Amino acid sequence: MKFFWPIYLATAVASTAGVYFAAPLARPFVKALRSEQPSPDNVAQAPVPQPGAPERRPFVPGEEPAPAEPPEPAAAAQEADETLPAMMGIFLASSGDKPEWGITHQLTTYYTPAGERQGQVPGGLLFEYKGRTATSKGAMLSCVFVRDGATKGPYLISAKDALLYVGSYKRLSERQMAAIKAYYELSGKIGARKTELLQQSAAKNPFFAQYQAAHKALMDHIDTAKALTAQRDKATEAEKSRLEERLREMKMEDTKLRATYNAEHLKFRGWKDQHAKELVRPENDPSIQRWTQEMAALRSRVPGLLF
Repeated sequence: MKFFWPIYLATAVASTAGVYFAAPLARPFVKALRSEQPSPDNVAQAPVPQPGAPERRPFVPGEEPAPAEPPEPAAAAQEADETLPAMMGIFLASSGDKPEWGITHQLTTYYTPAGERQGQVPGGLLFEYKGRTATSKGAMLSCVFVRDGATKGPYLISAKDALLYVGSYKRLSERQMAAIKAYYELSGKIGARKTELLQQSAAKNPFFAQYQAAHKALMDHIDTAKALTAQRDKATEAEKSRLEERLREMKMEDTKLRATYNAEHLKFRGWKDQHAKELVRPENDPSIQRWTQEMAALRSRVPGLLF
């Protein structure tokens, strides 16, 4: 213990001297450490995150920021609020139903009620249904076209070129109605494109002209026979006898016309089968393939109303 006090005093003096001389050298490091701590003023001025605001991340050079989540599309919100067509009593008409409206599914010719040809309308045309009538051209629909909210008609169109519906189309949403029109507009474009491709292929066939002429002659003959039959059924006795004699003659002509048609068709078909690889197949056409995909995407929007 006799060296305790000398050692204690020496250590105290050395420590005090070390702090005295080393403190100025440490001041820059202490200042840097203090500057990194937020002051009360800085804390008060820092922006307060708002509820729902995206989290802010420090910028890292070379790192791409994550894309922000897109807002919910208006179409998706509208779709969620839509009522299924069947729940509103809207569906494809079948036998025994009373249709209220319809839509064309391919390019079709329209006529006045007197039978005068007016022109053509594309697939996807909305119309109000007025009735059905039989004509020399087959079953026809009496309808009023609806375009941009305006109506025009009545006109006659072929029943095979349109679809009929039960219920009011006015109860459908704008999105649903747009989907139906777009779907059948595409259907019409596909039909027109197929016809175009088939005509191009037929034009390459050396037997096409003869086959086409034979087909037209036979169809004209059949139409004439139908018209004479209708006249005979309404004629008086003398006129009826004359018409019946003419129909018997036409029956013999019918046999010859059908034989010619069958022979020309056989030659036309034979050449087509032999040169099948040279002809464009509609199902391989890029436009038809694209339109078919677009139609498939539309089916789920209006369940039960598209074929």
